[in-house]
Amino acid sequence: MIARITVAFILIVAIGGIYLNFTTPHAKEQLFDSGLWINLNGESMLSDPGCVRGGMALSLIRNDRLIGLHNTEVLALLGDTKDPNSSTEFRYSLGQCHWDWKHSSMVVRFNASDIVTDTFIEAEDFTEN
Repeated sequence: MIARITVAFILIVAIGGIYLNFTTPHAKEQLFDSGLWINLNGESMLSDPGCVRGGMALSLIRNDRLIGLHNTEVLALLGDTKDPNSSTEFRYSLGQCHWDWKHSSMVVRFNASDIVTDTFIEAEDFTEN
């Protein structure tokens, strides 16, 4: 019985580790620099850019730097968004930060008062229409 529990535990840990490896951005946290962030915007959209802004995005998210800011403050800090027509979220291209070279975006979500309530990184799925 203990052997089965041990094997089950090892399998759960291994599967969890594999899942995190495939879904977590592969970048080291990097000090945020607004000027560098804005300058790397064009580079992040190339066909094979690497993870050019992922480290700075991790820093912004882990330090809650954007939480509580108004959307105009976010635009001043990060520059133009990929989808300027959305009123509930901004998306900023990071480059290819996931294991399978998918393009990644930092998503900044706003409440009805245009205040940031959530930030996270997500892999882009270009198969959705």
